[in-house]
Amino acid sequence: MKTQTTRAGRFILSLLLSLMMVLGIFPAAALAADDLISTQLVIELTVEQDGAKTPPAETFAFELEDSAQEVHDPEFYGITLKDSLSIPTKGTGTFQKMIPVQIDRTMISSNNGWNTISGTPVSYDKTFYLTVKDDGKPGWTYASNAWAVTFNYTPATEQLNIQLHSRGNDGRQDYASYTNIYSYSESRYELPFTKTVKQGGSAAPGRQAFALEIFNVGVSSLTDYDDLYTATVTTNGAGDYKGTLTISGPTDMVEALVCEGFYVREKNTGAADWTYSDAVWHVVPDYDFFGGRKLVIYPAERSHTENNHEFYTDGRTPVSRMTFENTYTSTSGAVITAKKTDALGTPLADAAFVLKNSRGDTMYKAVSNTRGEIRFDNVASGSYTLLEESAPSGYVKSDQSYELTVNGSHVTTGGKTYTPITFVNRKAVTLNRDDHFTFLVGYSDGTFGPELNMTRAEVTTMFSRLITEQIEADKTYANTFSDVPPSHWAANHIGFMQQFGIITGYSDGSFRPDAPVTRAEFSAIATRFEKLTEGTKSFTDVPPTHWAAKYINFAATRGWVNGYSDGTFRLENPIVRAEVAAVTCRLLERTADQSYIRSHLAQLRTFRDMTESHWAYWYVMEAANGHDYTKTANGETWNRIHP
Repeated sequence: MKTQTTRAGRFILSLLLSLMMVLGIFPAAALAADDLISTQLVIELTVEQDGAKTPPAETFAFELEDSAQEVHDPEFYGITLKDSLSIPTKGTGTFQKMIPVQIDRTMISSNNGWNTISGTPVSYDKTFYLTVKDDGKPGWTYASNAWAVTFNYTPATEQLNIQLHSRGNDGRQDYASYTNIYSYSESRYELPFTKTVKQGGSAAPGRQAFALEIFNVGVSSLTDYDDLYTATVTTNGAGDYKGTLTISGPTDMVEALVCEGFYVREKNTGAADWTYSDAVWHVVPDYDFFGGRKLVIYPAERSHTENNHEFYTDGRTPVSRMTFENTYTSTSGAVITAKKTDALGTPLADAAFVLKNSRGDTMYKAVSNTRGEIRFDNVASGSYTLLEESAPSGYVKSDQSYELTVNGSHVTTGGKTYTPITFVNRKAVTLNRDDHFTFLVGYSDGTFGPELNMTRAEVTTMFSRLITEQIEADKTYANTFSDVPPSHWAANHIGFMQQFGIITGYSDGSFRPDAPVTRAEFSAIATRFEKLTEGTKSFTDVPPTHWAAKYINFAATRGWVNGYSDGTFRLENPIVRAEVAAVTCRLLERTADQSYIRSHLAQLRTFRDMTESHWAYWYVMEAANGHDYTKTANGETWNRIHP
């Protein structure tokens, strides 16, 4: 939760919270029935502007450092943060976040690293230092102060408090506060260049993108500068094309790049049938009488010492623009390339691909190499479908296909120039439809919460326990998502399921583990356990172009998911727990034994908000009660309840 407050508002909020705690209206912590104690940590971040540019939207992370000599994560002490240690900001202002914290009181003891505070009654505490993580965002000055966060627990009164005070200062506050300052200023330089394309074979050059790269920067300590410049030009046929090498970004970084000069050459991307220019240019700064700086271009000649050490010698006369020459040498057809990886991005070999013509005939074949590369050479003009014919052993064939048009050496898809596509194979995985384990339970208050949402992390964890492949308790399963650190409670389950391609993330590299699962996303997850075929069902609000259309239609055709009476599916609505129970039971081919349930209610897990009148009652009872069973023609007969 994020709020933006004024200083006066924060003072009033703090005063009200303190008063409510004194009066006993708002306890500092609530003792959970399952030995979990809940409280919250409040962090406040102020963003200030020191310059002409408004601070951009950013998310700032925080770090908890163990105060003990032997450093451990909070989980070591039984402390779990139920939300990320980060605050999203936009522009200037003050942003506050309340982070729920749960502590396992069975872990609170001196044997587990907690400090014993003698007195009457005895209490325990554990201290961490909370700081803003400096992740080097350009233009930002990060808060350098640290807050001591002390968790204090008194067993006799079952009271848990979080005590916050500045490091080295015993004065306490209700929240930890920090200030980050944005003082961004920008510099810009432009260097012109000309790209000359020549035809060296019988085939005319098609559209091709070329790029330049900066290297041998005078300031040798500067290594991370690729984001400071752009220099691309797209050609189409023989001729001269003008481009600009533009250097722009934070002033301190740009000036560090140009202050002692640098070299420029063409970036060789290895495009088939192209020869690349070997021209090198030396760009150096020149200062006028008043200290102004401009960049001057000199041609550079590459040489080698007796020890084969490469060096460059500048020409005497500067030039107004850099020049590069490329020759297209193809004599026939087009080259089409693609990439094959697993769900974690690792290249896969031995995947067979084909290009089929409009009649469905296979015209060209290719197999991925050890680098995951697929290449079709000398493809004649025409229309083709690119698809995977067979997957490597142990993987499921990709259901992707692409329509390509070849005109000479030029390849397009959807009216745009074709760029190499990555096909992803997921490992073969099978649902466990034989063992009827419990896969959904209720809450400590005796409810099931049929209308409550489930998060993406919760659904992933549920499915990780429903497949025949077993997650190994002592093994770490890495994931590639930017927002799922190893410390996240579901990180191992998410990494385990990502390798099978059952779960996927978003285009920004995130997984959003704590976001609710939508009906579209759940349909896609359920469908990935089966061989996808075209479904016959459709819904008025699911256009064929929607990313999940094929999954929703397939799942509806199989009878796993249903729409609404108005013909809609409401694909962006969060799926609720009752729907999860129903869809998963259908997917697992599990049906409740109604007669057994009615006669054994006292022995079963039941919920005070679920009765037979609820549409999902039997699905919930099937999901919440593991059992042995005998399969029958009409369903199953329960024999014994799992303890």
